[in-house]
Amino acid sequence: MKQVHMTRTFKTVALPLGLAALIGTLGAQTTAQSGAMIKVSMVLNWFPEPEAGGFYAAVKDGLYKARGLDLSIVSGGPGVAGQALLVSNRVQFATLDSPTVLLGRDQGIPLVGIFSTFQTFPQGLMSHEEQAITSFGDLAGRTVAVSPGAAYWEYIEKKYNLAGKVQVLNYNGQLADWQRDKARVTQNYVTSEPYYAIKAGSKPKTLLVANSGFNPYGNLMTVTEDYLKNNPKTVQAFIEASQEGWRRYLANPSKYNDVMMEANKELTPEYMTYAAAAEKQLIAGGDAGKYGIGYMSDARWKTVYTQLSDLKLLKNPLDVKTAYSMTLFPKK
Repeated sequence: MKQVHMTRTFKTVALPLGLAALIGTLGAQTTAQSGAMIKVSMVLNWFPEPEAGGFYAAVKDGLYKARGLDLSIVSGGPGVAGQALLVSNRVQFATLDSPTVLLGRDQGIPLVGIFSTFQTFPQGLMSHEEQAITSFGDLAGRTVAVSPGAAYWEYIEKKYNLAGKVQVLNYNGQLADWQRDKARVTQNYVTSEPYYAIKAGSKPKTLLVANSGFNPYGNLMTVTEDYLKNNPKTVQAFIEASQEGWRRYLANPSKYNDVMMEANKELTPEYMTYAAAAEKQLIAGGDAGKYGIGYMSDARWKTVYTQLSDLKLLKNPLDVKTAYSMTLFPKK
């Protein structure tokens, strides 16, 4: 049986000691070249799964190589710190999210978001259907399992006046406790946990965090300021190939099952079909429908900045526009 997908979420925690200071010593990123091909790598925020399908499609169809990039995809997972790999120059692209980028910049780490896979944040809170939880206010009096320090939960708790009204447990990445306790609510990725809950005989119902008003950019491809400044053509090639890869993947996900199942032996065609269908509108909807997959707006970045500031999670003034760049994004 495939191990249940542990929900990925960002946390409002400080970086490991010395990591912020490391930034000050970093110079411009140097990319290794083999002939005309530039070797680059990107790290995922989790194991290879359909949430990264477009990148694997671009690899399989040679879209990166057609633009001069020899791209390697590095698996994420427990213990893989994508931000640390990025700022130490061990990878050139990391899968983060807009709150992580803003929190990093607040600590003096010059992260820059360049391409957002998700237009709608895929984090959710999953209950049992028979509990009739239909709004965030219905969580009062419930037991809710969330990752410690999750910014989205701090936002929901404040907005819906839930402080002291919810028994909050640390999310452990497993569904067994949720399945046994029908009154329990657990965080989830809408592309993953509901599938396994259904397979186990449960009837899950999810409150999408984005519907609370907290809708940051998720699965956000991120670079360092230095890398963007010194390698604009490489970054542009990466964005263009990734966007086209996502268009192809969403049009025909099953075509790319083989390359993803090779990268992650625990994947099954049935799960991949479910996840690809669940994520399609979250990726291709919203602004992506008008401006293209990966698009980011000034308004959305300003909103999440204001939300994090209101929660007292950001300690210093910040020019939000330094946290992302649309300069190299393809114009429709």
